[in-house]
Amino acid sequence: MAIRKDLIGAVRVENRTDLVDHPYLQALDIWEAPIISGHAPRRTRIVNCYDVWIGASYRWQGAFPRRRRAIEDADWDLLIVGRCLLVGDFNAHSPSWNPLAKGRVNAEPLEQLIERHSLYVNNPLGEATRYKKTEGVSIIDLALSSPTLGPLQAWEVDKDKPTTSDHELIVLAWEALEPPPGGISGEITGWQIEALQVNEEALKLATAAWASEAVGHPPLSDQCTEEDLAREANWVQDTLTSVLDRHAKAVRLCARSKRWWKPELRQARSLWAAARKRWQAHACTDTEFKAARTAYYHEIKAAKRTCWEVFLAEGGPGGKEEWKKDSNPTGNPFPKGPRDGLEKPSPGDPNRCWIALQYTKPRTNPTTPALQGPDLGAPPATTMADKEALIREMAFPNAPRSSPPGELPGGQAHMLITPERVHQALFSQSIKKAPGADRLNFKACRLLWALDSPRIIGMARQCFRLGVHPGAWKTAKGILLRKPGKPDYTQVKAWRVISLLSCLGKVVEKLAAGLIADWCEAQGALHPGQMGCRRGRGAIDAVACLVQTVHEGWTQKLLTGTIFIDVMGAFDHVDPYKLSEAMEAAGLDNDLIRWTLSFLTNRRVSLVIDGYKAPEQPIDSGLPQGSPVSPILFLIYIRGVFQAMEQQVPGIKALSYADDIGLVAQGSSVSEICRQLEAAAKAAIEWGLADSVKFDPKKTEAILFSRATSREHKNQVQEARVQVGDALVAFSPTAIRWLGVLLDPKLTLKAHYKYRLQKGQNTERRVRALCKAQGLPPGLAWRIQKATAQSVALYGAELWWHGQKNCLEGLQGLINNQARAVTGMLKSTPLGPLIREAALEPAEALLDSKQRRYALRLLGLPQGHPAAEILPITLREGDAHAQPGEQPLEDRAWATPTRRGPWKLGMGLARRLREALTADPSQGFERTIEPGNRSIPLDFRIDSPETAMQLASDPLSGIGNTDLYSDGSRLDDQRVGAAVAYKPLIGPWRSRLAPLGAGFEVFDAELIGVVEALEWALAENLRGPIRVFLDAQAAIGRLQHTQPGPGQALALRAHDLAKELQATGRRVTICWVPGHKGVPGNEEADKAAKKAAGKPRTGKYSGISLAHAQRACTEAYRAARANWLAAKLAKRAQRASQAYYPPRGWKLGPMLANTPKHLARRYYQFKTGHAPIGAYLHRIKARDFPNCLGCSRGTETVRHLLTNCRQWCHQREKLYAGLAEAGVKALQDSEQCPEARLFQDPKATTALLAFIGAIREREDNQQAWEQAYKTDNWGIEALDEGEREGEG
Repeated sequence: MAIRKDLIGAVRVENRTDLVDHPYLQALDIWEAPIISGHAPRRTRIVNCYDVWIGASYRWQGAFPRRRRAIEDADWDLLIVGRCLLVGDFNAHSPSWNPLAKGRVNAEPLEQLIERHSLYVNNPLGEATRYKKTEGVSIIDLALSSPTLGPLQAWEVDKDKPTTSDHELIVLAWEALEPPPGGISGEITGWQIEALQVNEEALKLATAAWASEAVGHPPLSDQCTEEDLAREANWVQDTLTSVLDRHAKAVRLCARSKRWWKPELRQARSLWAAARKRWQAHACTDTEFKAARTAYYHEIKAAKRTCWEVFLAEGGPGGKEEWKKDSNPTGNPFPKGPRDGLEKPSPGDPNRCWIALQYTKPRTNPTTPALQGPDLGAPPATTMADKEALIREMAFPNAPRSSPPGELPGGQAHMLITPERVHQALFSQSIKKAPGADRLNFKACRLLWALDSPRIIGMARQCFRLGVHPGAWKTAKGILLRKPGKPDYTQVKAWRVISLLSCLGKVVEKLAAGLIADWCEAQGALHPGQMGCRRGRGAIDAVACLVQTVHEGWTQKLLTGTIFIDVMGAFDHVDPYKLSEAMEAAGLDNDLIRWTLSFLTNRRVSLVIDGYKAPEQPIDSGLPQGSPVSPILFLIYIRGVFQAMEQQVPGIKALSYADDIGLVAQGSSVSEICRQLEAAAKAAIEWGLADSVKFDPKKTEAILFSRATSREHKNQVQEARVQVGDALVAFSPTAIRWLGVLLDPKLTLKAHYKYRLQKGQNTERRVRALCKAQGLPPGLAWRIQKATAQSVALYGAELWWHGQKNCLEGLQGLINNQARAVTGMLKSTPLGPLIREAALEPAEALLDSKQRRYALRLLGLPQGHPAAEILPITLREGDAHAQPGEQPLEDRAWATPTRRGPWKLGMGLARRLREALTADPSQGFERTIEPGNRSIPLDFRIDSPETAMQLASDPLSGIGNTDLYSDGSRLDDQRVGAAVAYKPLIGPWRSRLAPLGAGFEVFDAELIGVVEALEWALAENLRGPIRVFLDAQAAIGRLQHTQPGPGQALALRAHDLAKELQATGRRVTICWVPGHKGVPGNEEADKAAKKAAGKPRTGKYSGISLAHAQRACTEAYRAARANWLAAKLAKRAQRASQAYYPPRGWKLGPMLANTPKHLARRYYQFKTGHAPIGAYLHRIKARDFPNCLGCSRGTETVRHLLTNCRQWCHQREKLYAGLAEAGVKALQDSEQCPEARLFQDPKATTALLAFIGAIREREDNQQAWEQAYKTDNWGIEALDEGEREGEG
């Protein structure tokens, strides 16, 4: 069944699975929305039936095996209610609907149904619905209407649109409720903002239109009121919508024609229609009829396949260039789409791989079935109104409410709203996020910033000054989505609602989230164990803290028990008034508290179900899902539970990620651990009762970590129970999942490794369908393989990896499959060339690097972060100056070369990091802190190179200023030095040196140079303003923020010195100057820095910088890859090793990355020698002889094809000409393996690809075409399915 395209926007469809859930029966309710408001919608039920024999020895049995007709399985008294239309293929013959029928065949069930419900047969007498060669007329496709519906307005066979089926296409129609409005083209869902921005003329008109509307409507100031703010929000929303309606192309939701349709198919359909008519008139044979039908069918299949392949390879809609031009005269590559006007991937668009990935997902039913609520005794929700009410009750439950607080005075937070903060809040959010009910996405918001940025800044500032979130931004658009992996989607709990909020409102919410988070981190308002929704605190950090705690307990011979509890409802049950009390107790500014109260009250939602947009309804449901500020507010709300537990139960340790809380207890016995966990759970529940927080007993799990193997211990663990509220929770004997990591009782993490590897392999198999011979180019295949299969398999690898050979083999096998998918090489290709050409990393190097990177991340965390203490203190702070007994002796085990264990997690990470270091770590590493809300007391000037040169070289520009030049330098022996050069008014250049030795980078030296320059200015009281010139933009970027990371301590020191200078009236400006361009001051600083690098290190700057540690890890990673490749190549025979030279670096060549896959794969095969040519086919016994089939002269090798084969002499001439033009040395007969040199040279790639492409055009690829025809055809069908469901 199908609905006419022009009626899609006028009706909504409900799939009544509550009435019938059967493979051969389907019930749909069609609701016609009235045009005139106040009129009730009208429902017409369509029941589609395919009536066949089912049951014993037949197709389908169902609940019982009795032999029966499918029509007998339905409860027709329940189905035929009101306006009802019964259609389908009934496979029955009777004079009741076909007077020409000679007898009754399978007719009794249908005749009884027609008689019992007084159904009207709409089929005209004698009008065949299925062609038959024998005498008579076949009428088995019926349309039966109920008395309430009455006879249909139209019933006809569409002869102009024949199908490949032997059944006719029947068009049905009933009288419309109201005449549909003329010119319905679909609902406007947005605008083509990017197209407007690149169209200079249209952008000028839009800018002028906005300026005209804004005349007499200035941005808000500090004198505005709440009413002014509300009017401003509505005005901006309405005015921007009006401007876009006039000057930007609209994006509409409407039906899409098949993108693979082309004129050739229209002609083939006409031929098929003519052949069908001749066959029905007995003017052609059955053979001719079937041949015409098969030709039409194959034309469609070929068009679909070609479209899918071109979409993958080039990003276009499919087909040849002539096809694009002829079938699409408008120039739009995706005409008449469900979102007509969306910026589709252009040819060569690198983002099309993510669109293609969406089409590999399993298909789901696009309609929502009848939904059953939590009350199983209540009837299911079948109508849209019932579904909307049930879903709204489930997704937006009424949150508890306490007494509202008194009126709070204004605060100072609005003073922190600067243009830079607003710009960051706007441009840090993805433009792919869907808009709210106002349809203004982040592209539109960015356009508004370009048109009138002061207006956005003014609104944001006044929101916090007044403590108000405008009502225009409080209405959410609720989208219903399936929860993945649920067994029964008729249950309402198997669905979830995401709230699409106003993007302009999200800018203010992002600002609030940043201000609140910065304040909480600076003041330590949150519990240290609260992970997630905080900068630098991820899920792996929480699990790593748990693992380290267990390991430390084991070293002290303690057992560790953990109970995982989940906050029920989480965001939905937050009491805004209690949240304000928690914010006030945390010391947050009143501006933020007042804004939060306004943000959480008087909200509304409009649910969208199967395209039906329900009316707006008020909701009172705590924190809105999808808001940037909700996570940090939730952390503040539940922070008290951690304090309550730790105060009442000393020794308990709490770790959490958002609403997933883990309570950790350690003791010498199982009973002791149970008592601690019960007391902690009791404290949490009591706190929750007072603060309207409930914990979900169904999601509560417990596990006891122990290496004990005695039977007595196992019995104690099995019998132990932890009481959590009214529930008794047993310790799990198997692995349980927490934050995506499977934790087993012995903490081997073997179950986690197996699960992640299997999941990665499944993902790789799904993605492999996009990487076939006619699939994505190697560059896009590499991106999608790394981002999906590899990231899935490696999740949590930093926790379990310690050199296990069996784990290494499994992961290497996955990487090998990925490499074959990326390059298209044959399975017999040696691993060394295979992995290198795919630019993938060997498993061992990848795992070692992942651990080192995680250790580096822990080193860069601010002091006080619980995960920062995982690494041994002797690594973090060094032990060169430690006093006896100050540090534990066993804390230095990481520095020993032995690999014997068992290791604690932190010790293993430290040892892995130590392997990469070349500098002495005894002085410790650079440390970071949580900076809080610090202002930047520096000015920055980064001009164009020409302007910067003029500024630094012009003596007149320095009049009245003190100019200092800083620089850093590193010698070949890795020693680093920094220096500052200064030219007094009278006298020669002066310099100040800072020898740093090993363990620092030039990046650090540049920052140290700035610090030394400012200290010099203070010490010698140099006149201001002060200008510091340096040639490192990375160092300048570091000075522009204070977040934890490499160079933070130096940046903070520079800020403190600048404040001291500013206090004496000397403003500091950091200026960029191009390096090594003859600027006198820069040259003097460079000489001094080289001199400082040659001197011994002083005690002022010690330890190892984070930047140096990062470079050491990168170099160790590169060395591991190179050593692995060298070892693999060394195992090959001498001839084979000489025939392959690996390329430089470890990346895909830019030319090959964008080459069509069918051509790139042959290039890789030729390069490695494992290609379908004579020598290789003979070696694998696929051919009886190795000789060249083209010229019958000699063995067919890659060298033979490139130098001697007469079949390709003309192509070879073009190859040599291309090589000469690229400056590549010609092939010499005296060379042992000239093909290896040729394939290694990137300058020869273009000519080689052209030569291989010319060979491929003349090859017999019929077998490959047939295979791709069978296996690749699913792709375009998935593409069509996604478009019908509104995806892509």
